[in-house]
Amino acid sequence: MPEKIEQQQSDAARTYWQSTRRMTLWLLLVWFAVTFTAMFFARPLSNYTLLGWPISFFMAAQGSILIYVAIIAIYAVRMHKLDQRYLHDQRQHNDSGHEH
Repeated sequence: MPEKIEQQQSDAARTYWQSTRRMTLWLLLVWFAVTFTAMFFARPLSNYTLLGWPISFFMAAQGSILIYVAIIAIYAVRMHKLDQRYLHDQRQHNDSGHEH
């Protein structure tokens, strides 16, 4: 029986880390895309304005920072939910293991 519980915990931990890595990768890709786009396309973006300022200036001064803060907030909320789900699964596996 202990081997089965260890296998279930191992599967749950593997799923947890896969989800964590997947989410981190996507958020890093968004971070890179925002940073790269703002820098690489600065001249073409300067033709467009937002509140009277060129988009490239806005992205460098404030827009990118706001997106980075949003990425951090998304990470915190999603990780909290993922942690809660993982802890819930761990408790269920522990409780089911003690009943037998």
